[in-house]
This record gives sequence, structure tokens and C-alpha cells, in this order.
Amino acid sequence: MRSRIIASFVALAAAASVFVNVPAASADGLSNPSGTLTVECAGAKAFLQVDWKAGDRVTIRWRVDDTGTAGGVSPVLRISAHDFDHQGSAFIFPAGDAYYIHNGGNGTHEVGLKSDWNPTAIGNINHLRVQVQNGTAAQGVHCTQVREIWNWSMIGHKNAMGKRGVPYVLGGEDTAANPGLDCSGLVKVSYDAIAHFPGWPVRRAVDMWRWAESHQTPSKFYAKSVAWSDLKVGDLIFYKTTAEAVGHVAFWEGDGNVLDALEPGTEVAVHPEGSLRNVRVAAFRILGVTTVS
Repeated sequence: MRSRIIASFVALAAAASVFVNVPAASADGLSNPSGTLTVECAGAKAFLQVDWKAGDRVTIRWRVDDTGTAGGVSPVLRISAHDFDHQGSAFIFPAGDAYYIHNGGNGTHEVGLKSDWNPTAIGNINHLRVQVQNGTAAQGVHCTQVREIWNWSMIGHKNAMGKRGVPYVLGGEDTAANPGLDCSGLVKVSYDAIAHFPGWPVRRAVDMWRWAESHQTPSKFYAKSVAWSDLKVGDLIFYKTTAEAVGHVAFWEGDGNVLDALEPGTEVAVHPEGSLRNVRVAAFRILGVTTVS
């Protein structure tokens, strides 16, 4: 009897390893991703954790599930990176294909991890496009959904870094008619220069903070509240400087530093956060997701 029990246990374990293959490197997911995206249609579901490393690099942890709504067909996952002009570069899965077909059956899933993906010929990853369909061409496609996740935070930060040396001018937006930059002007012009970014609807730091507080529902342009322990390069930190709730905003730079337009007589620069002499109020990460079809 004992030998039969052991044999049954081994058989079940073997079956589990076939149908739910979870590589150790990606089994637990990313601890602090920049953003996440769920894409699903009847019978198929994908969940992505995306960690933007720079304008041109990204770490992706993906999971695809067979949810069994449509029997006898396999979920198919595709991921591609796109630049400002929508030119795409396909994500290549471990088998060497630009798609992943999950054949595990109803109730099973597969996960994978790609660190520091640098798509060919894309200087800035404007967004990732993720397509999930249920059924291969041979099986017949039962449904398809396409969604996109936008790289606002890292390109915005990259643009802000390009403004170093611009002098502080209250109300400035770094144009011939309105030279110089102040703290919120740096944020606004750095984001508004990104292709397909909807544009900041407000100008002052306090209004940006209020906007972020009230726009945390995923959409093409929204803010995610970030704990101090989870700060990532490019996150926006809002500070109390006067009797008003918020009077300053800066980009988190890591290692105790921020990037900002600090005060009259200075230039846009990276410097220790301690020199701000301000009180942190909140931090937000600027994100974006959209449904294409």
C-alpha cells in the first residue's frame, strides 16, 4: 500500500511539473514593478509586471493562464515594444518565437522573466503592446484583446535630465517667450514632450499633487501612490514648503538625491534631498494603460 501511495504522489508531482511549469527566477514575481497590466478574453488571461529600467530597457515578468472558457484551444501571448512612431520590436520568448502558445490545459499557467530587455532599434520604449488570443490559427481564434502600457515615468525623467543647467525662473517653461524653469515647469515640459502623452492639465506643484491624489484609477494618464520604501528613479515627490499644502515637486534620483529646479539663483540639477529643507508630503509614479481592442 505504501509503495502505491508513493507512486501516486510521484505521478501527481510529475503531472504538475508538466502543466504548471514555473521557473524559479520568476515564480514569486517582481517585488516592486513600475506597473502592471492584465489582458484577458474568454479562455485566456495574461498578467504582466513591467519594470522600466530606462528609456530603452525594461524587465518583464509575464504569466499566461488558460481559464478554460473555450475548451480545446490554447492561449497565445504576444508582446512588442513600440517607439514614438509606433514602430514595433517583437519580444522573443524562450523557444525563439515572437509568440508563446500555452498548451497546459484548463486551469494551468506558465510564467517567464526577461531582465533588462533592450529592443532592437528603439531608443525610447514609448509603450509595450500586449496581445492575448484564445486559439491558434490552426485551432481557430475564439477571441483577442490588445492592451498597452506606457513608459511615462522613465522618459519623463530622461527628458528632465536633459534640462540640467537651465536656470530657475518662476513660471518658466524653457521657451524663447518664457525662458527658464521652476519645479513644476520642469515636470510639465519633461512629460509634455513625450509622444502620445495626454499632457499635464495643471501647472503648479500643489495642483499636480491634487490631480495625482484624485487620478489613481488606471487610464492612459494616471498616478500611483508610492511608499517611501518603494521609490524608484523618476518618481515625483511633493513637498510642503509654505503654509500651502504643497509648494515643491522633484524627481527622485535614488541614493538620497533628487532632480529639480530648486529656487531662484540655482539651475536644474541633481542634488541631495536634504538640501531642500522641506517636508515630504507624498510620492507618485506617473503611469498609463490603454485598451486597443
